[in-house]
Amino acid sequence: MEVLSPRHFTQFTISFQIRIFFFICLLLALPFAGQAQKKEAISGKVIDTGSNAIEFANVYLKGTEAATQTKADGTFTLSAPSGDYELVISFVGYSTKTTPIQIAAGRTTNLGTIVLSENQKISEVVVTGKTQGTIVKEEGFNVTVLDAKKLYSTSADLNQALNRTTGIRVREDGGVGSNFSFSLNGFTGRQVKFFLDGIPMDNFGSSLTLNNLPVTMAERVEVYKGVLPIHLGADALGGAVNIVTRANPNFLDFSYGLGSFNTHKASVNGAFTNPDNGLTFRANAFYNYSDNNYKVEVQPINFSTGQREEAREVERFHDKYKSGTLQLEGGVSGKKYADLLLVGVIASGNEKDIQTGVTMEQVFGARTSRSSSVIPTVKYRKTNLLVEGLDLSLYSAYNMTQFRLIDTTRAQYNWLQETKPTSTAEQNRTQLKNKDNEGLTTANLSYAINPVHSLSFNYVFSDFERKSSDVEDPENVTYQFPQSLKKQVMGFAWQMNKHRFNATAFSKLYLLDASSFERVLDGTGTGYYAPTQTNTNNVGYGLAAAGFILPQFQLKASYEHTYRLPEAIELLGDGLYYRGNPDLVPENSDNINVGVNYSFKIRTDHQIAVEANYIYRKSGNYIRPDQRQTQPIDRQYINVGNVNTNGAETDFRYSWKNKFQLGLNLTYQNIIDKQESFTSTNETGTTVYRNWGYDHRLPNTPYLFGNAEVGYSFTDLGTKDNVLTFNYSLNYVEEYYFTPHHLGSNNQDVIPRQLAHNAMINYTQQNGKYGLSLECRNLTDNKLFDNFKLQKPGRSFFLRVRYFINK
Repeated sequence: MEVLSPRHFTQFTISFQIRIFFFICLLLALPFAGQAQKKEAISGKVIDTGSNAIEFANVYLKGTEAATQTKADGTFTLSAPSGDYELVISFVGYSTKTTPIQIAAGRTTNLGTIVLSENQKISEVVVTGKTQGTIVKEEGFNVTVLDAKKLYSTSADLNQALNRTTGIRVREDGGVGSNFSFSLNGFTGRQVKFFLDGIPMDNFGSSLTLNNLPVTMAERVEVYKGVLPIHLGADALGGAVNIVTRANPNFLDFSYGLGSFNTHKASVNGAFTNPDNGLTFRANAFYNYSDNNYKVEVQPINFSTGQREEAREVERFHDKYKSGTLQLEGGVSGKKYADLLLVGVIASGNEKDIQTGVTMEQVFGARTSRSSSVIPTVKYRKTNLLVEGLDLSLYSAYNMTQFRLIDTTRAQYNWLQETKPTSTAEQNRTQLKNKDNEGLTTANLSYAINPVHSLSFNYVFSDFERKSSDVEDPENVTYQFPQSLKKQVMGFAWQMNKHRFNATAFSKLYLLDASSFERVLDGTGTGYYAPTQTNTNNVGYGLAAAGFILPQFQLKASYEHTYRLPEAIELLGDGLYYRGNPDLVPENSDNINVGVNYSFKIRTDHQIAVEANYIYRKSGNYIRPDQRQTQPIDRQYINVGNVNTNGAETDFRYSWKNKFQLGLNLTYQNIIDKQESFTSTNETGTTVYRNWGYDHRLPNTPYLFGNAEVGYSFTDLGTKDNVLTFNYSLNYVEEYYFTPHHLGSNNQDVIPRQLAHNAMINYTQQNGKYGLSLECRNLTDNKLFDNFKLQKPGRSFFLRVRYFINK
């Protein structure tokens, strides 16, 4: 780690100012680059039953101020922010037609020809425009789009739904609220970024994570594998998940579920928009609770002999979890000065008992943690800013989070809930309090040069600060040092979209400014702590392209040279499982994706879709947790060095009459450690030692896994718009080692092959207004494991009811 002098820091500041000036000059020149074209719009043509164009027909989006009239040839174009709307078309003497539509970001969606009929009441019109999810999938990026609407009436959460997606493996340490690791094509942890409506969720707190967010909060989930689009401005190493929330102008969605292990989940989502003045209010609230008292197979320690007893089943006894979140937003929409302006706040918190360390070998009976966050937010979006075709979206938030770790019980527990006294605590006596404050601003500016070409600029700034204290150790010298992390990511892109071909070229600038402390060797063997300042700047770039060889046959290819800056938890630790490591340097990776999509119909009712992708990753300064087996709760993020990944994935989908669905996917990823040696520095000096894992697979990482799903729906059951659905799913993971398998003659550290069977019955009435679902997870009660063979719940049941209205 480089400790910067004031002169070096001044040079860095001047260099940064030059870069900012360059980008500002470039942006100021955009409006004069060419003739602009309106973006984010819908178009179509209105005719009568005799194919005659209808002039002056009224076209508007319900609940907004967006309205227009058709021209003499019956055509119309209507601009509005991207999202879901209800399109209304009316004309005197003709039926009024209403239909739900989606307006795609940055594009004009053609709805095709719309027919108005005389003297007939038609409540719906069939349109041929593409959905936003379809448009995203057809871009050059390797992306999977999960339609959350199909899961609203089920009991699945976002983690479970994504775990059935090609290339994704969600590895949980236990039940509800447990720590989890999200793996995407070999990248895991912070290498994969999470976004909420394009907003980075890096430090939103432990209550706002995928295993807490209800599926009814989302419209869809976009999973980018490898190269990211420019509007997701972040330093992801090889993938991202963007949760797009619901944009319905007026709706209410309530659900409540209860299940095994005293699990309760409730959520309320709603929105109200006044069509006259554009006043808009949105609310999301959810609550989760579970005792997580499922049974696990362990070898308890006998406190009398100090030896482990024979394996037996016991109940987890200190693993309660509860969390709650409330999000409120209010503002206006459809105004001349703002398509959308919302001011809001997010308040969330959780309480979590800590049952185990990193492995099942160590068990706790009183250790707990708490977390709370308050996040004021501002959202702003405007199309055609100053000039036509110049669009701006802006988001700003200030995150105030408190984290508490409490370990004050002078006792050691075993799995039989027996105790023996200790001198201080279960592990280390502490009442650690971390106060984290982070300011976050992200902005997107795009400009359409002409119907084919456009430019865009993205800027993300985050300023993280931490103050730590502990009443059990008030004189700890490390609490006196400031800890902060400033990150800035700027990206500039050119996009081309022409008929069956689209392409994107981009470049990104990554800036890091970190303040921390480190132990300095003084030659006496004792050492001392000193503050450090680290500054880095890196430039990334990439290209993505896609083209339709046939109307339903698409080829994709993308390449990116990217960086990921260390996160606060990696540099500073979290006070729970991870120690800080101020010597971390940014990761880098060259990512290549090549894929093919093909869909076709057999006759009219049979639809088949096939997708296959090849991935290659060459990563340097790879950051991952280093597990010290001698101290099961002590982990630290380190730079492994070099890691190469080769992988392939395939997905097959079949449907018949929207009644029967079948899905199969399989992922293979060969992740090889290419670091030949390591260096270690301490009070005794620097040592270079061989990496015994060189040229072998990374341990504790699945390399072959897949999913199968089958479902059948009985429509109009009993009465119209009632649907009964049966679903079955299978999750498969091939066995793998969680320690280096090549060391020793008989390594038994194996996570065995796993098969998880799940079944669900779902019944909805009145087109989804009422819903009831019953799910059984791990139907055959198999033993399931993840990180370092932490055992997950056995067979469980979950019942959920839902009420939904949409106006």
